[in-house]
Amino acid sequence: MEKETFTPLVSVIIPVYNGADYMREAIDSALAQTYKNKEIIVVNDGSSDNGETERIAKQYGDKIRYIYKENGGVSSALNTGIRNMRGEYFSWLSHDDVYTPDKIEKQIKALSDIENKTTLVCCDYVHIDKNSKVIGNISRASDGVKLLSWEEMLVSLFKNGPMHGCALLINKSIFEEVGMFDESLRYFQDVFMWYKIFVAKHAMLSTSDICVKGRIHDKQLTQKGHLLFRKDSETVSAVIIPQLLQISTKKNNFLFEYVKYNAKYGNRRIVKNVRTQAKGTKLIGTKETLTISLMSIYSVIRPIIRKIFYRVFRRINIA
Repeated sequence: MEKETFTPLVSVIIPVYNGADYMREAIDSALAQTYKNKEIIVVNDGSSDNGETERIAKQYGDKIRYIYKENGGVSSALNTGIRNMRGEYFSWLSHDDVYTPDKIEKQIKALSDIENKTTLVCCDYVHIDKNSKVIGNISRASDGVKLLSWEEMLVSLFKNGPMHGCALLINKSIFEEVGMFDESLRYFQDVFMWYKIFVAKHAMLSTSDICVKGRIHDKQLTQKGHLLFRKDSETVSAVIIPQLLQISTKKNNFLFEYVKYNAKYGNRRIVKNVRTQAKGTKLIGTKETLTISLMSIYSVIRPIIRKIFYRVFRRINIA
């Protein structure tokens, strides 16, 4: 019996919130997808650009769906797109990033080969500059497709930092299960969403295909949002710490990876709270405490190293 073709509708959601720079390139890359069963939704989150976002979007006519809303932040824009999407799968595309033409096709192909269609799919990516030139070395984390358990992904999230949100393909049913992006967060909304998904025990297919070009430029919130990052981190820690205390073991010590992550980024209040709440659990012993202290020291010099790196190798001045 011939295998049924797997061609679900995929919704590409493009939130625009801080100007229309690069937006046309993003939309064009979504329209150029070789995967045909797709829709493109542009959400104008009250972008302050004298109407340029709307002018550009409306030039595409019925090739895209255009939604305007008052400014509410990235989470609000993404949630608006998710509520209006007709597709079975969600694919995020920041207005300053770009897809390769085969991004969705390759991810659907990977998903078609496994039984659980709610598994996340993540491709690889490269960085580009304001002129769309690839910067840095192109390197693949692995070859082929690898299925990673929720435990592996939770450790990776804290150990290696967040995945690139635009590299993911997510079944819409997951949002119905774990909730939408937290609109109270202005910086940490993506990390918190990935955390919620993996705590809910969803696995991920990791592919080595480079299908996303993530733009780095000096207007990005990610280069200016240190205080927002710290504030959001502390907000979500009230949820994360108790949950990690429940599911962590000496073998899978998620709490230790989480506190190391926060020590690395200088989130001292979170480090203190973890130590206090983990007291007596044997999850944070002498060895772990020493590692956390070393990461806290590194957090002091890390911003200096980061500034030098971006200035010298990326030619970007960051705050």
